[in-house]
Amino acid sequence: MANDFFGQSDLFSYFGGNFVDPLQQNDEKNGIQAEGSSETGTTGLTESKESDLPGSTVPAPAENNQGIKISSKLISLEQHREKERCEKESSPAPDACTDANNSVASGGNNDTLDEEEREALKEEGEEEREADMRELAGDSGNTSIPKSDIKTPSNATKKEVKKPVFNHTTFICYSGLNLSITKFFSVDKLATLELEEVRKRLEKDYPELSKQRTKMEWDEKKNIIVPMVTGGKKGAYFINGTRGFYSSAKELIEHQEPISYLASQDGYYEIRENPIGVFIGKSSFEELCDWEGFEEFDAELPKSEYRELCRSGFKFKLPRIPTQLLAQLVSFFMDYTEYNVEVMGVFYFDIVHERYILDVPYQRVTKTSIDPNYTFFPSHMIKVAEIHSHNTMLADFSSIDDNDEVGTMLYGVIGKIHRGQAGKVFFDIRTRAGLAGKFIPLDPQVFIEGDLRSHRFNNRMDFIEYPNDWVNKVKFV
Repeated sequence: MANDFFGQSDLFSYFGGNFVDPLQQNDEKNGIQAEGSSETGTTGLTESKESDLPGSTVPAPAENNQGIKISSKLISLEQHREKERCEKESSPAPDACTDANNSVASGGNNDTLDEEEREALKEEGEEEREADMRELAGDSGNTSIPKSDIKTPSNATKKEVKKPVFNHTTFICYSGLNLSITKFFSVDKLATLELEEVRKRLEKDYPELSKQRTKMEWDEKKNIIVPMVTGGKKGAYFINGTRGFYSSAKELIEHQEPISYLASQDGYYEIRENPIGVFIGKSSFEELCDWEGFEEFDAELPKSEYRELCRSGFKFKLPRIPTQLLAQLVSFFMDYTEYNVEVMGVFYFDIVHERYILDVPYQRVTKTSIDPNYTFFPSHMIKVAEIHSHNTMLADFSSIDDNDEVGTMLYGVIGKIHRGQAGKVFFDIRTRAGLAGKFIPLDPQVFIEGDLRSHRFNNRMDFIEYPNDWVNKVKFV
């Protein structure tokens, strides 16, 4: 469902396409279906035999395995960055960049390598796979492969970055002028002076030398500093810790940070990627003003009508949650609706066995609130979605839900629950993607199998048995 409104710098296409709009439905298939997900998913419930993890499990369909692997585009991006870094460095041997890039691209399959080198590259490949698994398990806030994980063969030359050392003979070459550094700084300060301090001082006289636009070069042999304006209003970006602020999709694609913001025609959009999926949601100008450098960055951008288009969207990267597990949870909700209290369940994805686990944590409950004590799981278990009940009340997210659901993951609420004839349970359901406290409303079929619809009170499922120990985990307050 990718849109082509980005032109050649299509942000959604970079993430592999197949995004869904908030609450968009596909009538042809009677609901949205995530790429590669199963049409049925209604096989019998199976208990875990390979692990003593609590909760109910249903294995993920085998054809969905690709959905949990890190995209090859992320690896390609790192290769591109590695190549750019090498091209910018002048000291390595001429073949160093080519050797490093070819080694990463080929995965070490080179017939010219001797046995020892093959073994070394094989170990490196295993380490990279382990890093991928750690990222999918949630050990990293971003699924992009860290630059430190891109291995460089031992025969590739690495350039040692030297700290500039200035003295009274250092000159600044800019705008056709050769200016002595002592015009800006006293001699006794030169020994500890940093390039960024030089740029800040020059910016007072030359406003175009802002941090977002300027690259400071130092030529040690000639003992000169050369400020270079590398960006303008149509190519500006800046980084603040793990957050990146970008004026174009192209800049974001090339310099993506774990938390990214794109300037668009109708404001700013936040982009986060994790093992669950890619989350894109609208951000307010006020919340971004707290970040140092943002207001200066925004002031340098062209008027909003000349910026790129963007919109909210979500891409699910895992297999969809099986119908059987949701039916268990709905049946559990039905029983506690008769006590007029709310209860909740949490869906985890086991990346080792490629299956979902439904866990009901210990919880203190009332008619309108739940105080959970979440179960501890190992790092290969990804927390994907929290779903709670609203008993006989409407399935609408409350202000309490909004304040509590601040993780970047998926959420659901089930309400208007009542028991029908022939063992049926009727209910209404709302689902959404949470983006660090912002929300993207979704049709439940985006990440749950079956014919479920939002804003419909006659969703129905068969009442089925659920684990007995769930009852022992609920305490009435």
